[in-house]
This record gives sequence, structure tokens and C-alpha cells, in this order.
Amino acid sequence: MGDSIAYGRCDPHGGWAARFAATHIAGNETEHRVFNLAIPGSTLIDVCEQTPPLLAARRPDTLLVAAGINDCALPLDTAQARSDGLAHIADRLASLADTAQSHNARLVVMGPTWLDETRTRDYEGLRFTLARAQALRESIRAWCVQNHIDHLDMWEPLNGRAELLVDGLHPTPEGHQALSRHLNALSG
Repeated sequence: MGDSIAYGRCDPHGGWAARFAATHIAGNETEHRVFNLAIPGSTLIDVCEQTPPLLAARRPDTLLVAAGINDCALPLDTAQARSDGLAHIADRLASLADTAQSHNARLVVMGPTWLDETRTRDYEGLRFTLARAQALRESIRAWCVQNHIDHLDMWEPLNGRAELLVDGLHPTPEGHQALSRHLNALSG
């Protein structure tokens, strides 16, 4: 479950998630399955709403959530009504943990990737800042520690490597490859 980065936007090979799936499935073709259910633009509240009906038929043992960067975006139009997604990260993650547990699945939460604020353009009326992405990273990490939930920190593979981002936010194919290598190293 996740957003446009988890979906694989800007990579004709399906991004880090497709590479992870290929590696995971190759480890045991009979027992290993991966369903990438990411939807570009998703916030954690969207993921919370989308997840429950998708789990029953798939019977996962693990729910990997790679979302949240859209929650830290700020509207360009300050008059636009939009709640601050960062203020509700813990509530959203708790809801996902409850959903995973009710389906006998383990929740694993991926933190956000680094972004290059100097290159993130106004995207669909939203502005992404490094400070808010860092706050999101810390909020997710702290919640996972406090709640004994597995956390994958995805910041470092792209940190300071602007050439691995198409638009300051979305990884290039090479950026997705770097994320995939990092994820494979973390998952051993």
C-alpha cells in the first residue's frame, strides 16, 4: 500500500516495489506473493480507507505501507481547507496496525525518501518541504519504536543525490534501483 513512489512513478520497470517483488518471489515461487496496491496521490488516510477490503482476499502475512509523503505536503493556497496530515500520523498508523492485526498480518512501515526541495515544483497545488519530510520521518520512526512496529528508514539511499530524482520528489529509474538495493539489504 502506498503512494506514487511506491507505485513506481517515473520508472518504466515499476519502481522499487516491482524490483522487491521480483527478488522476493524468486526466493520461493510457491510461497511468496507480493501485491503492489499503491495509488499515486494517496495519503495515509486514503491508505487506511483502501486497505481493509483488499486484505481479506489476499491473506497477507505482512502489510508493507510506504506512504506519508503526501501527508506532509502543504497547500499552496493557504485558504484551501486541508487538515495538517502530520498532526494525524500516529492515528493513521494505529489504524493500519489494527487493520493488519485483524487480518493476522504484520505491519511494516517504510519511512519517506529524501527530497530535493530546491527542485520540487508546485505539484497539483501542493508544496513539499525538506523540513516537513524530516518531521514525517521522525514521527513515523518514533511511532514505530513506541508501538514495536517494524520500520524501514528509506531516507539515506537518495539523501543528497538530487540526480536520482526526476522532479525533486519522484525517483528516477536509477533512484528506484537505489531504493530497491537498500530495501533488499534491510530485509536480508
